[in-house]
Amino acid sequence: MMAVKASVVYLTKNGGDLFKESLRAVLSQQADFEYEVIAVDSGSSDGTLETLKAHPIVLHQIEPKDFNFGRTRDYGFEVARGEIVVVISQDSVPVGTDWLANLVAPFDDPQVAVVQAMDVLPEWSDEELFFWEKARKFYYTRDCKMWMENNNNIGLSFTCCAIRRSVWKEHPLGTVEMSEDKVFQQRVAQAGHKIVFQDKARSAHTHMYTVTSLAKRCENEGLGWRNVGVHYGFSDMIADMTDRDIWQTLRDGLAKSEVKRVAEVLFPF
Repeated sequence: MMAVKASVVYLTKNGGDLFKESLRAVLSQQADFEYEVIAVDSGSSDGTLETLKAHPIVLHQIEPKDFNFGRTRDYGFEVARGEIVVVISQDSVPVGTDWLANLVAPFDDPQVAVVQAMDVLPEWSDEELFFWEKARKFYYTRDCKMWMENNNNIGLSFTCCAIRRSVWKEHPLGTVEMSEDKVFQQRVAQAGHKIVFQDKARSAHTHMYTVTSLAKRCENEGLGWRNVGVHYGFSDMIADMTDRDIWQTLRDGLAKSEVKRVAEVLFPF
């Protein structure tokens, strides 16, 4: 029996149909190495557990009260057997049957510690996509730009990436409430490890927002940037609020009837 080279690790809770699609794509991967799929579930009640139990997956369950992004990631990585840990969100769907092979390939270079996959939009109708994600301007603010400029234009995302497990063991996450991916990126980069971007490994991912969920997402993003020491001051806010390109994008979207939701109109605010 071949040794497991890669462990695909999900954190699941009520993943719904999109998780089923993601799982089907992961299990259909064609690779010349052995891989396993692990799920750490924190209280699903929508049929996700039944889906997991119906497939060849290593399932671990924790109580909802015990969930923490940092600690739960650590748990999933700890039980993994592969030398490469592939992190994927339950709502992220790999594109193609060579996604895993492409994501793991850069690790042939022993200096590579982390590989970031390419995030693409799902092939849905425009009505199903949030306007600002479709316009690729969801992360236009100065805090995001500062991070990218200081990190070789790579924003590590646990939506879909891969980590050399030995590097994670050197830099376990511990208790992290928000943006644990950026916390990990910061630690790994400061230790001098190599992080690379792999555009051949693509995964489809997006969100739709109501006004309430958008406000919460923006609040969480701000807390996440604070976790990694990114300063966002009053002058930054003014600069973002007066960004001509953003307001022109909004005007164009309204004129073309592409902006249809209150949350899309309020996004720049």
